[in-house]
Amino acid sequence: MKKTVLLYNFDKGERSRARTALLPLHFTLKAVEGDEMLIPVGCLAGLAEDGEKRPCAEKPFGRLLVMGGFDGNDIDRLLGAMKKAGFGRDVIKAVITPTNAVWCGQELYDEVYREHMQLRGKR
Repeated sequence: MKKTVLLYNFDKGERSRARTALLPLHFTLKAVEGDEMLIPVGCLAGLAEDGEKRPCAEKPFGRLLVMGGFDGNDIDRLLGAMKKAGFGRDVIKAVITPTNAVWCGQELYDEVYREHMQLRGKR
């Protein structure tokens, strides 16, 4: 299975930094932009077949890094490389699961952000 990293809302410089950081790890990197924002994350990562756009509210959301086809060791390597490249906790990170594979990036961001806030004791 191809290990894929989806980048949402990273500017050109950030995408370049992420590419440089992840190049030695041999992960496929994809910047998600425009109409692709409405395609389920599982489809964009090549983990699901149904590439139909979803009716997602088009509201702005923060930077999101989505990992597809990763195991625990891959996640640790990716997080270490991103930290070394200067990316901090302000980037929301998620792994594609059978449940969230059908969500668009915004839905995934909203859910993971909500979970992060609950873990921090904020609402």
